[in-house]
Amino acid sequence: MGGSQLEAVTKRILVVDDEVNMRTTLADILGDEGYVIDTAVDGLSAVQMCENQDYDVVLLDVRMPGIDGVETFRRIRRHSEAVRVVMMSAYSMDELKRAALEEGAIAFLSKPLDIDNVVGLIQDVRETAILVVGDDADIAGPVEASLKQQGYWVKVTSSPHDAMELAEQIHFDIILIDTQLPVMNGLELYLAIKKITPSSVAIMISGMEDEFDRLAREAVKQTAYTIIHKPLNLDNLFALLKRITGQRISNAISKPALDPH
Repeated sequence: MGGSQLEAVTKRILVVDDEVNMRTTLADILGDEGYVIDTAVDGLSAVQMCENQDYDVVLLDVRMPGIDGVETFRRIRRHSEAVRVVMMSAYSMDELKRAALEEGAIAFLSKPLDIDNVVGLIQDVRETAILVVGDDADIAGPVEASLKQQGYWVKVTSSPHDAMELAEQIHFDIILIDTQLPVMNGLELYLAIKKITPSSVAIMISGMEDEFDRLAREAVKQTAYTIIHKPLNLDNLFALLKRITGQRISNAISKPALDPH
């Protein structure tokens, strides 16, 4: 890894873990990356520190003495909705994971941690995280590059299995799903992801063929946000994402009407 070139404003990070080895190791590694690091040994200390200091990112263990990580997260968010929280756990906690992601944690990582992934996640923290699922390279590549250029945090995969795995570990604000996928179609994937992360806003990508348009329309009936058609118009996509972002901030998601057949 080594000392990477950080953005103009160095991020301040709080590492919260009652295990001294984990706490000091994360602090040392992230400190070497150039971040300003503080540490806390329990949830109550972390809440107090967040009341006295603004943090960009909080790395928060789930199992700790006193209040657990999820309750700590909730108290921190009451004070600062802007802080980005990454939950960590060595245990299988599906219900807690789902609750944390639904309430605004940006990721729930399993221990032992992949440190490169942790560093990459912190470096790429953005207000809006987008998952693009599609195996059409002519679409995925340009969309990924354009979205990153616009300042979004973007992950692209062609695998429905990988998409579901990613949705279980990272909270994506917006998910773009091509209806034409290997193994399962886009409607099937949407319904599976909806169970994992119901608050994510899903946009279906459809070809002009009746079969794919039918699948996309059925997904919208099942609460997907809308459909965009190939070939994609990137300017229209950016305008749509801006609209969704504004609606999300205002807690007022309102789906546009679909064009009739």
